[in-house]
Amino acid sequence: MRMNLPVSEHERTFPREQRLISTTDLNSRITYCNDAFVAISGFTYEELIDQTHNLVRHPDMPPAVFGHMWETIKQGKPWMGVVKNRAKNGDFYWVSAYVTAIYENGRISGYESVRSVPSREQNRRASALYARLRQGRAA
Repeated sequence: MRMNLPVSEHERTFPREQRLISTTDLNSRITYCNDAFVAISGFTYEELIDQTHNLVRHPDMPPAVFGHMWETIKQGKPWMGVVKNRAKNGDFYWVSAYVTAIYENGRISGYESVRSVPSREQNRRASALYARLRQGRAA
């Protein structure tokens, strides 16, 4: 798992009406990202394009969460979850992510993620779940 360090205890937020959008190829390399995603991540557009999406993975995220996501989306099924991401400077931000397959000629050619602001309760529940998973306990 990619370990993005350092991290800070400073939380970034974005407006509720805003959506963070990105697309990737089959190997998770970013092929597109909107200005909102660029702004919250702290990376430039050029730093994000062609990098694997785990560039923004926060170390608090258990690998099992992304394992489940990949298992689901590779089957062409949509996946939704609350994710803690890491900005370039180590700050964190929470997203409610909806990830779907992109099809070309009947085959999956990549993935799109549309992210919105989760509720504080969703963040609290996800944080508690991820702590249990990191400790090797059952969900």
